[in-house]
Amino acid sequence: MTEKEMRLAEFCRRSGVDGIVLRRRSNIAWLTDGADTHIDLSTRLGFGTVLWTPTRRVVYADAIEAPRFRAEEFGAEWEFIERPWVDDEPPIEGNFATDWPSDCIAELRYSLTDDELRRVRELGRETADHFCAAMEEVESGHTEHRVAAALAGALRERGIYTPVVLVASDERIKNFRHPIPTAKRVERLVMAAVCAERDGLVVSMTRLVNFGKISEDLRRRHNAVCRVDAAYHAATRPGTRWCDALAAGLKEYEAAGFKDEWLKHHQGGPMGYELRDFKATPTETRMVVPNQLAGWNPSITGTKSEDTIVSTGEVLTTCAEWPEVTLGPNISRADILEK
Repeated sequence: MTEKEMRLAEFCRRSGVDGIVLRRRSNIAWLTDGADTHIDLSTRLGFGTVLWTPTRRVVYADAIEAPRFRAEEFGAEWEFIERPWVDDEPPIEGNFATDWPSDCIAELRYSLTDDELRRVRELGRETADHFCAAMEEVESGHTEHRVAAALAGALRERGIYTPVVLVASDERIKNFRHPIPTAKRVERLVMAAVCAERDGLVVSMTRLVNFGKISEDLRRRHNAVCRVDAAYHAATRPGTRWCDALAAGLKEYEAAGFKDEWLKHHQGGPMGYELRDFKATPTETRMVVPNQLAGWNPSITGTKSEDTIVSTGEVLTTCAEWPEVTLGPNISRADILEK
């Protein structure tokens, strides 16, 4: 068995089941190292179902999806049970666990394998390179839709989906924490954020561009949010409770004079095959595990800081040519690009 199948086998032993039925795209991609069962990105469910047991690997799919799944997504070790597209999917009988609606195996995904780390490093590097290049091309007068199109297009050309694309300019950055792009034209300041997905793995990042000199107020706010983000990065280590990692950032909010800003938007949390596996809260006592991804996204009204890290402290979405705020020896975060 592979490393992941050994984790599944142990889960089945502990749970007293003979196997597991997988419906979530995240779990199917995790188990298969990237099988893509999506058609409609608005759902996290696959357009096919997988049954895994220690002795069987079965894909259930209709006559529309089965040919592509068989040819492009699943290896020869997988058995296919195909049905006419007019028929509903039959129930899978047996002593099996299932990942829907509750995801009972989410924790099995948290610690990435060496191969997953290699793949997510490539994803992070490519996402950052092309995201930042697109942001460097933004001009005052561009619409937020145009900015979003440039970002999504640059990534999609490399086989990277963008299930989340947020763009805001000027006052919209202050007014909305989840700003979907609009026809508004950029005047002085623009912020963009993406979640980028390939072969099931996800990274996220945010960058801001200012046209002209950054104001003293924005500089104060951005330096403060960078300190919060750096505190989160430093605290995200194996064996640390997520509530304690969160507390490290909340201290920085208070020290900078922005004590309640964290209440205006969630601060992020663990990720990997989901946009966030769960949000870090003051009562979240689950622990950071080795080789786990985290996407912290602290914000202070008017600005934000976000990258994807591994629980070793490694930042996956660094832009080589992007300016940085230096916070101490070997400690920096992405600055606002002045144009």
